[in-house]
Amino acid sequence: MPNAKYRILSTKPLPQTLIGEAAAHGVAISAQAFIDVQPTLTPEATAQSLQHFIKGSTLVFTSPNAVKIVSKAWHYSQDPAKKGISKVYCLQGATRKAVEEHLHHVSIAGTALNSKELAELIIAEHNIPSVVFFCGRIRRNELPDILKEHQVAVEEIVVYDTVETPAALEEEYDGVLFLSSSSVKSFFSVNTLPKHTVCFAIGTTTAASLEDVTNNRIVVSPEPSMDLLVQTAIFYFDNINCYE
Repeated sequence: MPNAKYRILSTKPLPQTLIGEAAAHGVAISAQAFIDVQPTLTPEATAQSLQHFIKGSTLVFTSPNAVKIVSKAWHYSQDPAKKGISKVYCLQGATRKAVEEHLHHVSIAGTALNSKELAELIIAEHNIPSVVFFCGRIRRNELPDILKEHQVAVEEIVVYDTVETPAALEEEYDGVLFLSSSSVKSFFSVNTLPKHTVCFAIGTTTAASLEDVTNNRIVVSPEPSMDLLVQTAIFYFDNINCYE
């Protein structure tokens, strides 16, 4: 896009529709993956998680990656009528969207903007003695720690590994989109940013990770959604004078 007024790097591949939407506003987005997600579900863990699904256990997801990996492992091969209706608590945005698209025969009981608020929501129900938390091997402690402090048992099932794939930048950008704390760590392991570059964070957890490694301006998406993150960046550059 030779006539673009602003250039953004996404640390994760984006749908072409979002790239086109940004281009219509004079913002060119290019992408470079800084992490790779590798499923780790063993046959034993798959069987264990499927039993929770059949029993109608309370399930917790804070990552769309976990949702997609679990859904592929289960295959929904058994008669839905024989399954319990699992209650799901998950983050808003991309994680909720993944649950709606990939996990059938579940009921979304609650959503929140971040893991801390999600744990507090579960505790506020007062009648949930235990949850099954599907997560990556690298995960933050807020949710399980808060639940355990309030006598809610947490069974963690690790379903993927996050592998850093750092790459050194060869040019400067007006903004960089960060979609996870892992992508922040990978990016800054080999890069620094010029002072004018704006960091766009998909949520408060990612923003906190950015605060640890840069003094650049950080703008946070109102919800943890890739669509909203891109729209936030577009709005920023459309109204950049308001931020000066």
